[in-house]
Amino acid sequence: MKLEHIISKYTLSVTSNPSKTFVGVQSAVLVPLIELDGQAQLLLCKRNANLRAHPSQICFPGGKIEAQDTSVQDAALRETFEEISLSRKHVTTLGELETHSSLSGFHITPILAKVENNATWVLSSDEVDNVFTLSLSDLMDPRQWQSYPTNFRGKAISIKGFMTPHGLLWGATASIITKFTSTLI
Repeated sequence: MKLEHIISKYTLSVTSNPSKTFVGVQSAVLVPLIELDGQAQLLLCKRNANLRAHPSQICFPGGKIEAQDTSVQDAALRETFEEISLSRKHVTTLGELETHSSLSGFHITPILAKVENNATWVLSSDEVDNVFTLSLSDLMDPRQWQSYPTNFRGKAISIKGFMTPHGLLWGATASIITKFTSTLI
């Protein structure tokens, strides 16, 4: 799937309500789209195993909204630069996706963005162990999403996940991806 096709097909709407308040941690992530070898890809990170929150999880670059951030987009871009040195000048934000509220109390606003093909990124934080891309076509293939048994707060549950070369993609990031890709079908 070509990136320009996705951008032309996808109509973004601003879903966050500035007057709406959430109980929990307000955060923003960048959902970076890039075209590599003629195919749309999502840029993802693997968190460091030594972190207190969400160790070793596959995620988008991003984090808490801080007082100095002028907007949700500003927070996502700042956090992305801090984590992987992806410069704002190589990123075009396209808009907000639906806010995701996680079981752990995070309220995550995903910011969809196009990353220029000549952009570079590197690990620039102790928070991130790896940066990689996954094909949007693969992420849209329902056969690649499986159910995995796990425990949550002492209760056996099943989570839907996508196995990557860097571990299982699940949770909030998986939910954001599946909501986004469902709009592209």
